[in-house]
Amino acid sequence: MKQVSEIAVKPVETDEELRLANDLMAKIHFADFFEALSWLDTSGAGYPNFLREHTRIAIRHGEIAGALRLNTETIRIGEARLKTGGLGWVSTAPRHRHHGVARLLIADTLRYMKRQGYHASMLFGIPNFYHRFGFTTTLAEYAIIVNCAEAATTSVRDFKLRQGKPGDLSAIQRIHNGNDGDVACSLLRSTAHMTNKWDRWSKGLKVLTTEHGKVVAYLNAQGGQDELVVSELGVLEGAGQGTDRAPSMNEDVCGAVLTACAEAAVAESVGRIRYQVPPPHPFARFLLKFASVHEMRVVRDRGGMMTFVDVGEALESMIPEWESLLARSAARDDRAELTFVVNNAPYRIRANCGAMDVANVPGKNKVGLTAAELMHLVTGYRLAQDVLAARRRIVTPEARALIGVLFPKRAPYVWHFDRF
Repeated sequence: MKQVSEIAVKPVETDEELRLANDLMAKIHFADFFEALSWLDTSGAGYPNFLREHTRIAIRHGEIAGALRLNTETIRIGEARLKTGGLGWVSTAPRHRHHGVARLLIADTLRYMKRQGYHASMLFGIPNFYHRFGFTTTLAEYAIIVNCAEAATTSVRDFKLRQGKPGDLSAIQRIHNGNDGDVACSLLRSTAHMTNKWDRWSKGLKVLTTEHGKVVAYLNAQGGQDELVVSELGVLEGAGQGTDRAPSMNEDVCGAVLTACAEAAVAESVGRIRYQVPPPHPFARFLLKFASVHEMRVVRDRGGMMTFVDVGEALESMIPEWESLLARSAARDDRAELTFVVNNAPYRIRANCGAMDVANVPGKNKVGLTAAELMHLVTGYRLAQDVLAARRRIVTPEARALIGVLFPKRAPYVWHFDRF
């Protein structure tokens, strides 16, 4: 337990503490208190990898003054896998506000994650608060808007659209994983994740099948005020090989999804469709052929934010992806070394004929970075040359080429289904 002034921060230990914490979080975060409390008590408690100690509480004057939930997730960045703590439901009781309750809760949870071997942390936060804990905006919002009249120009083979069923989950999961491989920072999603959220997610879930019943696409759509909002979709990959970094596109299936969405939008009496999909997704690439508006929205110090829990371990976890990138580059047989200095700590990165190693020791070609700038490099949120442009550095051409290979521009994104 961490005692600061009159506030004690700790994990929940008893059923009564858990009940009071869930009650507070449900009251603070949802208009429908009973729906939120039901989720926390049932689906939330059964969420994959969730432990009782992942509910953290702050006690002030003998009362639970604040609470939050920690989700344990694995995110992908190419071939790399990072253990990530998702912070959600951060709550302070009204009578205990302005006493640093949330600040102490978050600091305690970050220390807990460090002890438990997490690499990074992620949240979807309110403005101008979480940056003080090192979180930096990293996850943009993407959307593609298509008018129904434009969508109606597609000509596709016959497919059948029906309501999704629990028996479709394995097919949906295979399609999702196939489409999502190059979506940086997306969560590795198991069938258990989808089963856990089935009751809420299945209401808008539709699947597209062949005449023989094979599931070739899925989508989750809800009618909005003036548009149909598709919060997620997946399409079966085409027969071609695609590229090293993106699945091949199945034009027939993509066209059928577009047609199905147009028909659903007309049924809702709206004139356009909003697809919340990131640029690397095969359906986003398909829509480049149509008159459409492609949006990327970034709001500084709010929304999807990330921070490192352990910089050294996070960089070690990037080695599989870095070796994969090197193997496909002209630098695969080169030797190069660079050193990032982050908060006065050195992290040496070396490439030796395609093999990578990382060590927490001084090395050559030093580049000073903030932790936020390093997060932007690792996730590909910003171009490497833009991050490094304002930094004083003396690096060899080999090290400069290595930076270019290891830190490509990406489109980090987390699907709405996976947010906490």
